[in-house]
Amino acid sequence: MNPSIDVLVIDDNELHLQYMKDLLTSHGYHSDILPDSAQAIEIIMTMNPKLIILDIMMPGMDGFTILKRIRDNPKLKPIPVIIYTSKAYTVDQKKAMFLGANSFLVKPVKGAVIIEEVKKYL
Repeated sequence: MNPSIDVLVIDDNELHLQYMKDLLTSHGYHSDILPDSAQAIEIIMTMNPKLIILDIMMPGMDGFTILKRIRDNPKLKPIPVIIYTSKAYTVDQKKAMFLGANSFLVKPVKGAVIIEEVKKYL
């Protein structure tokens, strides 16, 4: 993992990770992927990404917990976080925004929409 990246994608689904990495790379973004949420905070601290794209439903530490820990950490708090999830319920969107998410995208999302969201923050 390179410590100087634009976008870090955290998701437990390998297909989603590969799709996001290919999409971001094809638009000129230097990205990396993280399939395991267990050490997410430590890895984020090491990588220092400019933007995080985060799934909610993951084994171990879920995306809400990771988001809260990001926002509670003074070093990580300024990093924009886009939630990218299949949880389409309003309550989940409200919780994510309350915890400090910058955007909330419900899978599946067209690549153009993802890139437009990324452009807002980079």
